[in-house]
Amino acid sequence: MFEHTQLKSFNKSTSDSFHQQKNFIKKVLAGRISQCPQCKQNLTINLSHLDEPSTIRCAKKCTDIELDCS
Repeated sequence: MFEHTQLKSFNKSTSDSFHQQKNFIKKVLAGRISQCPQCKQNLTINLSHLDEPSTIRCAKKCTDIELDCS
């Protein structure tokens, strides 16, 4: 029973984190967020059409998100 409670807690935490990151990406792509929440440097968006991944990053890479655009 204890393991089931831990698993539920882990799943909720993972789901919450996923949804927070998804909402953050939406806001960045919509232009509502333009700075890294940690270092306050400007975010850069690289939407690649080649073999390299599309990304959202700040200069210090404390925000470093690889987008799956497939």
